[in-house]
Amino acid sequence: MTKNTNLCVNLKTIMQHDAILSEGQCYRGVLTRDAENHYLFEEATHTLTDRHGQRNPKLFDGDYCSLVHMQNGRYQVHMKTITAGKDLDCNALAFAVYSELLNALNIIDGNGNEQP
Repeated sequence: MTKNTNLCVNLKTIMQHDAILSEGQCYRGVLTRDAENHYLFEEATHTLTDRHGQRNPKLFDGDYCSLVHMQNGRYQVHMKTITAGKDLDCNALAFAVYSELLNALNIIDGNGNEQP
C-alpha cells in the first residue's frame, strides 16, 4: 500500500443525497482523475449488493433501469424486468424508460438537467 496526499486539487462530487461531503462520513463510489489535479467522485447507491464487495458500483437505481460505472471507465445501463400483458401501454413504458435514462445520464454528466 502506498500513501500520498494530493494538495491543491479540484474535486467535483456527484452525490446521492448529501450536497457536500460530511466530515467523518465514509462514502462508497468511484474516484476518477479526469485531468491534471482534477478529480471526480461519483457516490454509489446504497443497496444490499453494494455491501458485499460489488466490483462495479451502481451510480443510479431507478424504477426501470440502473447505471453502473465499469472498471474500464465506461458506464453500463441495466434494464429491469417488466411485466408484459394486454394492459401494457408500450408508448407510456417507452417514455418512462426514456425519461429515467435521460435523468440518469444527466446526473452522471453533472449538468443538473434532471427530468421530473
